[in-house]
Amino acid sequence: MTDSEREFATKQIVEGRDAVFLAITGLTDAQLRFKPQPESWSIADCVEHLAVTEDLLFALVTKGAPNPDGMPLDPVKDGRFSTAVVDRSRKFAAPPGVRPHGHFASTAEAVAHFRENRERTLAYARDCTQDLRRLFTPHPLLGEIDCYRCLLLLALHPARHAAQIAEIKKHPEFPKA
Repeated sequence: MTDSEREFATKQIVEGRDAVFLAITGLTDAQLRFKPQPESWSIADCVEHLAVTEDLLFALVTKGAPNPDGMPLDPVKDGRFSTAVVDRSRKFAAPPGVRPHGHFASTAEAVAHFRENRERTLAYARDCTQDLRRLFTPHPLLGEIDCYRCLLLLALHPARHAAQIAEIKKHPEFPKA
């Protein structure tokens, strides 16, 4: 990773982490469990999904392999890619393995898991010496992608769900406490 790639990725990792923690701080159990629609995710579901997905995407980034035929994301497109990941105007169905299904005993446990593994991700991004644009990994929705793009997905994913949490909080029936 170049210094500028590292700086960009670590900034996104920190900002995504902070956005989630800011969005969930002080919420009651009723607020965490509120669903705008029966089929919608609650804030607790979003947190569980983030905790599980952090593990999956980290594994993809760190297990990448060279592929001489692979096409890395052009660095010029990093900003546009980042904007697209966070943009909530396009909805995506999460792959079955990372959907909320009670992976954790409580939301607090999911938060702790996410926090611990986000710090691992941050340390990896700060210390990585590999050229992640030359390593490739299979992503469940995007197909084979370069590992730097996967790291950006990992970094930006929480910001997308922080925006989803903000949407849930704006619902007229969202509990006051």
